[in-house]
Amino acid sequence: MGDWVRLGEAFKTARTTHSPRLTQYDVQRALDISRATVQNIERGKEFGKVTPSHQAYARLVGWTEDSVDTVLAGGEPSLATPSDAAPPEQSAPVPDGLPLLVAEELTTGQLLATMVIKLPGGGQAVVVARGKEGGTPEEIQAALEAWKRAAPKLEEIDVRTDEPPESAA
Repeated sequence: MGDWVRLGEAFKTARTTHSPRLTQYDVQRALDISRATVQNIERGKEFGKVTPSHQAYARLVGWTEDSVDTVLAGGEPSLATPSDAAPPEQSAPVPDGLPLLVAEELTTGQLLATMVIKLPGGGQAVVVARGKEGGTPEEIQAALEAWKRAAPKLEEIDVRTDEPPESAA
């Protein structure tokens, strides 16, 4: 079956030693999974098989594709090199119909986080947070910290859409 506790500990170590340092909240947002799922993975909850969440977590912390199976079998994870995977900008084409400036911004810089905000009437707004193109680890960390401060405020917008609109007096 594999050593799921060992895998969870390896994920937690990789997350906390990642540059910039990642919190469980960062993993939750980046992978679009629940905090409980992040906690279950890190606590070593036994899964029937490796899930897409495990593979996405491995990519997030910079592991190679086979690292999850390697750790489950008792080995050590391997860090991916730039040649191991295409950059995120190349793996996710920008949809047609977007203004060129928006399309360029979506593919420039290190992806930090994304968020979908529900708008009244069933609409959605998509927020993409990216670090400075070619930024130093310190600059990326500063951008990530700024995102952490902004994200809760954006989430409030999403929460407020569930409240009934105020009636005009």
